[in-house]
Amino acid sequence: MIRGSMRALPTVVAAIATFSWSVTALAHSGGVAGGGCVGCHGSGDLEIELSTSPVSIDPGDAVTVTVSISGEGGSVAGMFLSADTGELATVGGQGLEEVPAGLTHSSPKSMGGGGATFSFRWTAPDQPGSVRFSIWALAANGNDGSSGDRGDDVEVDVVYGCHGQQYFADFDGDNFGRDSAPKLECEGATPAGHASVGGDCDDTRDTVYPGAPEFCNQRDDDCDTEIDEDAIPIELFPDGDDDGYYGQLEGQSTDIVVGCVGTPGYAGEPGDCEPIDPERHPGAEEICNLIDDNCDGRVDERVRPQCGEGWCAREAWTCDVQNCTPGQPQPELCNLLDDDCDGDVDEDVTCPAGTMCVVGQCREGAADAGGASDSGGDGASSSGPTATGGDAGAVAPTQGGGCRAHGRPASLIIAMLALALGGLSRRRFNWRARRSPRARE
Repeated sequence: MIRGSMRALPTVVAAIATFSWSVTALAHSGGVAGGGCVGCHGSGDLEIELSTSPVSIDPGDAVTVTVSISGEGGSVAGMFLSADTGELATVGGQGLEEVPAGLTHSSPKSMGGGGATFSFRWTAPDQPGSVRFSIWALAANGNDGSSGDRGDDVEVDVVYGCHGQQYFADFDGDNFGRDSAPKLECEGATPAGHASVGGDCDDTRDTVYPGAPEFCNQRDDDCDTEIDEDAIPIELFPDGDDDGYYGQLEGQSTDIVVGCVGTPGYAGEPGDCEPIDPERHPGAEEICNLIDDNCDGRVDERVRPQCGEGWCAREAWTCDVQNCTPGQPQPELCNLLDDDCDGDVDEDVTCPAGTMCVVGQCREGAADAGGASDSGGDGASSSGPTATGGDAGAVAPTQGGGCRAHGRPASLIIAMLALALGGLSRRRFNWRARRSPRARE
């Protein structure tokens, strides 16, 4: 099932791609603060469609964009949306409001007939190009709990002022991209890091692409799903530890043979930083042992013990958790960070009178947003949010996208940035013992 669709339009073309990275949400007594609502409501396929009026968009045009959300079992729907270019604005009676990161619902909408729609205004930049709308949607079943609710997300590209062409992310620079990461842009305007041709079955090797020479290396070089058919022999080098990678030992003579990967005692892949240890080679599992297991020039990266919560999270300087010292808690500020290191984000923050902490900012007029009603949209509920979880608190106003915790939401985009800096998620260290060669097999 395609997790998003675009109506067949003569001049507006859209590409849908599943969002491939995820966020660890933070658990709270009154809900979950974090990106999207998958963390507290679960995931599931929703049909998310986007259409524009008019369908043909010129640079500088202000158009009406409508997002339709449908799916079996849902009684009310909510959404959060962002755009990577242009200007977003609300339309009266549609139950949406502006937040620093985009637009979010201020009231849930009834899914009468199995679906709900949200409309807004988007103004295109003055030059031809493409906009990517990132949409996170939630369908709740109204059972006063999170069970059975579904969150889903899509990305939709729309071109304006030009004919659209699909491009593919090309990490290895071989002019062939992977089909799983399409992007729509103006025809002839290849985005940086993309290719106009897809089909790359290994986007980490520039020698692997459709039509490439097939070498005898136990890989599908030409991306035809066959391995080493009519393959060309390659140079092989001594592999004393038989781990599939070669490296030059001091004083060792270079004994090169021509053949196929799999020849005993020889390898076709370079980079072995310890040619006499079969446990150390490129691609090996990095474990905390004060040595470079995967031969990437770093020691114990991302595997040392960690301690502390939120902004106090730190990493040990050895493999002993006793050598890990948490940072010092700071007074909690309205900034989407766990400053006081208690596992909660922006809790009990004092904002100036008449303002409320929303998406890391003390915003005027936000304090009363929860009681707003939506008298013009699809029979939406007019009740405000609750702080006890369940459908009413989760699908009611969220102001920043995502789910509500203690009445304070956090948008996906800003939450991801904070998580990337290591400031939000609870960190856990899982000890991993070195496995024997037999266990690895």
